Amino acid sequence: MLDEPFTTREALTAGITPGQLRGPRWRSPFRGVHEASDAEPNLLSQCRALARLLPAGAVFSGITAARLRGWWLPRDAESLPIHVTVPPDCRVQREGVRETRRALRPDEIIEYEGLRLTSGLRTLKDLAADWSLIDLVVLADAALHFGDCSDADWQAAGKSRGGRGIRNLRRATTLTDERSESAMETLLRLLVVLSGLPPPKPQVILLDDAGGWLARVDLLAPDGVTVLEYDGASHDAPKRHNADVRRWCLLQRHGFKVFPYTARDLFRGAAQVVADYQDALGLPRDPSAVEGWLREFRRSSFGRPPT
Repeated sequence: MLDEPFTTREALTAGITPGQLRGPRWRSPFRGVHEASDAEPNLLSQCRALARLLPAGAVFSGITAARLRGWWLPRDAESLPIHVTVPPDCRVQREGVRETRRALRPDEIIEYEGLRLTSGLRTLKDLAADWSLIDLVVLADAALHFGDCSDADWQAAGKSRGGRGIRNLRRATTLTDERSESAMETLLRLLVVLSGLPPPKPQVILLDDAGGWLARVDLLAPDGVTVLEYDGASHDAPKRHNADVRRWCLLQRHGFKVFPYTARDLFRGAAQVVADYQDALGLPRDPSAVEGWLREFRRSSFGRPPT
């Protein structure tokens, strides 16, 4: 029992006194449940502790289900309360916990690391009611990429009727791509698409004229030569940065046009990214095109200052 979270009643039954529970050996992540103080505190351990207190039929859902699965997240999602869905006749009133009351079908519930979670599709449907379009596409790209929801089921959900967030969900289904490999790659693709420009393809393998491997790139424009790359913080290490530069030079020697961008470019220099793309594809310069991206970006968690 002592290797897993346990309730106060279970502790007393096992002969652990209230004074011992208040001592350094134990901690209480939620009132009425305890765990060893040397256990690693993380979301999984929090949810395992909370599960000992939840009513029968309770399921971890929403942003908590997304976090537990390791999906790419909107900004500041880690600071939100734990989200649970309980049967309509139940209530959960605990600090740090958000409750939704809904009857779930058996196919909308899965087992994960000993916890009950909403399925990938059910989780996305719930998130569609709470998050902006851009945030939802980032979450959905992750769900599709990790195989937690099939593209067929996701597209079918976009054709369903009614429900909270359905308009947001329908639009999101037209913007997702399971080939994406990171949140920032998704955002870079959305910057282009929401600006009304021809969509680039994610994760394309480029070959030389003899059919030899050159590189796999983040995004390739429809012209087949314009490459968009996200240059994240992990690329700042000298060895990684040097490898990136050699890679970009190699691609340029083979006739590709490479445009590497950072988070600052996406969040503060979107107009230049759009202008670069228009120029590279030989499209007329339209400074107003970026407004499509900026409108949605400002509604998203990424458009707000971090807390």
